[in-house]
Amino acid sequence: MLRHLGVLFFLWSAAFPSLAAEAPLICFGNEPSWSLTFAEPGVARLALPDEPAVDYRGSATRLDALKERTWRGKAGQGAGGELVAFLRESSCSDGMSETKHPQSARVSLPDGRFLAGCCRVPSAPAARAAPAPTIEGPTWRLTGLPGKDAKALARTGRPVTIRFNAGRVEGFSGCNQIVGAYTLEGDRIKLDPLAGTMMACEPAAMAIESAVTGALTGTLRHAIRADRLSLAPAGGGAALTFKAEPAPVLTGSTWHVTGYNNGRQAVVSPLLGTALTLRFADGAVQGFTGCNTFRASYTSEGDRLAIGPVATTRKSCSGEGVMQQEREFLAALATATTWALPGGMLDVHRADGERVLTASRSAK
Repeated sequence: MLRHLGVLFFLWSAAFPSLAAEAPLICFGNEPSWSLTFAEPGVARLALPDEPAVDYRGSATRLDALKERTWRGKAGQGAGGELVAFLRESSCSDGMSETKHPQSARVSLPDGRFLAGCCRVPSAPAARAAPAPTIEGPTWRLTGLPGKDAKALARTGRPVTIRFNAGRVEGFSGCNQIVGAYTLEGDRIKLDPLAGTMMACEPAAMAIESAVTGALTGTLRHAIRADRLSLAPAGGGAALTFKAEPAPVLTGSTWHVTGYNNGRQAVVSPLLGTALTLRFADGAVQGFTGCNTFRASYTSEGDRLAIGPVATTRKSCSGEGVMQQEREFLAALATATTWALPGGMLDVHRADGERVLTASRSAK
């Protein structure tokens, strides 16, 4: 008696709608050509020749003993009759090829039409291969320098960084900004002599800078593994090692300008007692010119930057050079084409490579 009750309970429970997510399935047939696609749980899309596709919403019941399930659903808001699909696990020939499909289908439509065909499991989309790491693009932070330990690197205060992009290399070498040109060929990079600013710093920082600029010369071999870069002399020797900085973010900070292009081939500091600021958010850049507030639209894609026409308040300031500084600063903004964050400093350039401005992130 108990044995019979167990069998009845098994059949009864198998007939209830399955709680498991329905596996994707495409059923189809010929004469007429039709398809019934189960792409998401609870939904079946019927496509027939010369008719718009119709989505039916329903659920399936399964009878494991027969390796069969029945899917029932209604279109729209549930009006009209049911679509009923009988899906059986059995080898099925589509009659058009030698392919054997894993399931057969019998489909009864609300209007009384009856369809027969096979079902196949859709192919999983091919996984996209991760892009191969490249030396160009990221800002690389120095983590290892031959002859110097981690404590010595930390004495510069600001991390030593370098960035390679479209034949131009730039970065911070421990005390000064550096810039130069390079060419790539396979795993070799040839660096032209680097130029840089001429600041003097503490002896510890100058020692790091001397070692960095001395190592970044001539032809080097580069290797990348995940977010790590090594640069070693082509003829052999110890390598400099770097780690890729997180992708830079232009928005979300107020930037205090430390230098701007005055339009006479010079990058100058703001006048004493004045502040030049920028803040990028929601497609607009706004800030202070030392006298007036300003606002302009901007677009940015990757390291590209374009700043639209600028509108300002109309205040006139009497301080010596303040209004001229405003004109030069706003004119410089209009020439911006690229941006980067070497060492966390905003560095903006124009199309000919000349610097537009540098700025530090507000501590607030």
